[in-house]
Amino acid sequence: MPENRLATLAQTVSARFTDRGSRFHAHAFPVVDLQDTEKHRSAIAEQYPDATHHCFAWRYDPFQPKEFSQDDGEPSGTAGLPILGVIRAESLVNVLIIVVRYFGGTKLGKPGLIQAYRQAASLAVANAKTIHLDRFTPFEIHYPYNQENRIRELISRFRMEPSQEQYLESIKMTLYCRSDHAGEVAGILQHLAHHGITSRIQPECYRPVEHE
Repeated sequence: MPENRLATLAQTVSARFTDRGSRFHAHAFPVVDLQDTEKHRSAIAEQYPDATHHCFAWRYDPFQPKEFSQDDGEPSGTAGLPILGVIRAESLVNVLIIVVRYFGGTKLGKPGLIQAYRQAASLAVANAKTIHLDRFTPFEIHYPYNQENRIRELISRFRMEPSQEQYLESIKMTLYCRSDHAGEVAGILQHLAHHGITSRIQPECYRPVEHE
């Protein structure tokens, strides 16, 4: 994945891994906030009530990623951090990975645990379809019908995504513009104000983008 290019999961995925009798069940979920992570953790706890450990890591908020990991009784740093390391390495955000372990009778040691939890999480992510995220700047625009062709040309030129379109006495919509083009688009819209086109910039956001 390109450096600094964030992505999230398109759907929930899972994988299994076995090492010296211990069974690891990994589940990766797309999430949006802490409440979402707790919902999935509760569901996994109910699904695997007799598991030896329920270790996990999550990361969300594309602008200022928040992270957390939990070893759930495994030696410190041998479970949650390796799972979180997989999330970071894949530049994933809004993701929760839970790895459930059933102890198989043979101790793996700290290096073995780190490798096992990392491998289980990696296998789950490898099975996942990801959605790339990019920064967008929304423009709320309002214009008369006789400017429709001009606006459609601008949309096409900058490959903007129209949304919330309203066709009443005049036209109102939100255009999602890649943030690296936002300055140029803002200048053009300002220049077009004498045609009755008004615009207002909204807070920047992350949105899914098609594979490029």
